[in-house]
Amino acid sequence: MPDRLSEEVAHTIRRLYGRGLVSGVGGNASVRLDDGAHILVTPSGYFKGGIASGDLVKVALDGNVVEGAGPSSELPTHLEAYRRRSDVMAVVHGHPPTAVGLITAGLDISPLTPEHAVMVRQLKVVDFATPGARGAAAVAPYLDGCDVVGIRNHGFFAFARTLHDAASKIEVLEESAKIYVAMAQVGDVRTLEPSTVAEIRRTYGRE
Repeated sequence: MPDRLSEEVAHTIRRLYGRGLVSGVGGNASVRLDDGAHILVTPSGYFKGGIASGDLVKVALDGNVVEGAGPSSELPTHLEAYRRRSDVMAVVHGHPPTAVGLITAGLDISPLTPEHAVMVRQLKVVDFATPGARGAAAVAPYLDGCDVVGIRNHGFFAFARTLHDAASKIEVLEESAKIYVAMAQVGDVRTLEPSTVAEIRRTYGRE
């Protein structure tokens, strides 16, 4: 397996585990290989805080395992994203607890910080679906033009050109969710105005 990309995937899932955004048994990450026909994805059943580059699974876009043990049960959603969108080079699935709590309660996580405005262009939320084929079917209608999909009672899928950007989307959503809860406890929840969000994105060249 490609050593650099393997280590990036392993580092990404360990990064999320270290920040409490995935549990020891939850969450997954993948990256599209340079040949465009295969991905590297985290394995099923491995402790997320200890995944190493040699633990990853190489899978063809048709779902056939080329190298490694059993892939994550969320593989169908990863593959759906890669098949539908050529611009997606990395997929990260996390379980940020505060953010999951908010969407499960039916609340929106609108941009609250510059980082959120820049990193999360469009967030869609769907009702719970069992991980695997049903989860992929629930997420699929929202993949076009959407960079994050949240699943109530479960977690978030982030789609990006790099693993760093995909993981960062999960991180800033959890940060915004915590800010949301803090504001709700002491006063009004004040999100950024759409015009301010647009200005921030222009400033950072993300418009």
